[in-house]
Amino acid sequence: MIHRLLIAVALALTAAAAYASTITVLVQQTALRKRPQSYSPSVGTAKLGQKFESAGLEAGFHKTSGGYIHSSAVTERKVRLGSADSVGGSASSEEVTLAGKGFNAQVEKSYGQKNAAANFAAVDAMERRSVSEAELFAFLRAGGLLEGGSK
Repeated sequence: MIHRLLIAVALALTAAAAYASTITVLVQQTALRKRPQSYSPSVGTAKLGQKFESAGLEAGFHKTSGGYIHSSAVTERKVRLGSADSVGGSASSEEVTLAGKGFNAQVEKSYGQKNAAANFAAVDAMERRSVSEAELFAFLRAGGLLEGGSK
């Protein structure tokens, strides 16, 4: 009986270790969340180049010892970072962020030429907009979107 239990535990640990991977933050900074939800309270901040061990994906978030981090902000590929303001020695951290999202100045220019009605000023204004965590939770509570009605 104990022998079977030990084998089961060993197999579980082996499976968990087999999935664990190192992830690297590709954005200037991003929130570590309490739960795998974009509106979950922040429990910390991850910064460009910071590495974490991922224990797996849940609802698009990597589970780490520091909290949940959205998969769009990280990569499992090896990353070579240069100075604090560049990645790979020649790209700025802003360029790395845009490239991680699949969007850079050339892509934006090309898209703008093909879509003359595109309102980049409106997008820029939305990106500058800031909503506090308290305002976000008040909105979610008012809409009945929080499990259990609380943070």
